[in-house]
Amino acid sequence: MTSAGQPPARLVLLRHAVPAEAGERCAGRGGVFDPGLETLGREQAAAAVQRLGREFDLVVSSPARRARETVAPWNLPVEVDERLAERSFGEWEGRPWTELWPQVPAEVLASAKAYAAFTPPGGEPYDAVAERVQDALRDLTAEPGRRVLAGTHAGPLRLAVGAALGLPPAVALTLCAEFARATELERHGDRWVLVGLNR
Repeated sequence: MTSAGQPPARLVLLRHAVPAEAGERCAGRGGVFDPGLETLGREQAAAAVQRLGREFDLVVSSPARRARETVAPWNLPVEVDERLAERSFGEWEGRPWTELWPQVPAEVLASAKAYAAFTPPGGEPYDAVAERVQDALRDLTAEPGRRVLAGTHAGPLRLAVGAALGLPPAVALTLCAEFARATELERHGDRWVLVGLNR
């Protein structure tokens, strides 16, 4: 219960299941490349339903196909929330990672702080992602007792946890967020509790 005697709001942030061409091409917020799930991803999404249960009052999702298809097995109405979208990678969208990683300065790969500060050409800074995710976090948990499932991506998920717990992006972006795994937060008024990470 919250300090006012009300039940806490519960938010389950679910990273999408493994999509087609995972790790091969850059899939961000843009519409250049929007992969869906294949057999393994659909199996992961079905397993997530069994693991997390079906008791949700609201299901929301990033507009990306891979996120929407991950929450589809709950068979509940889904509201698309742009604030849960993956970061825009700008000019990198849709391109092979084998072409992109060599362009990243060595210091960016060696330092969590430098990585959090790095933005691909024409892309969205992590600070901007953190700001919109924090807005979503606040709105989705505004109603005490409401249980919300949110289909999203690794970066926004990590930054949401960081916003709740007061972690800087450089720390939040190191948190574990595997495909089709969930992190659960409870909001008790102005206080947040991390119930589970990468479940």
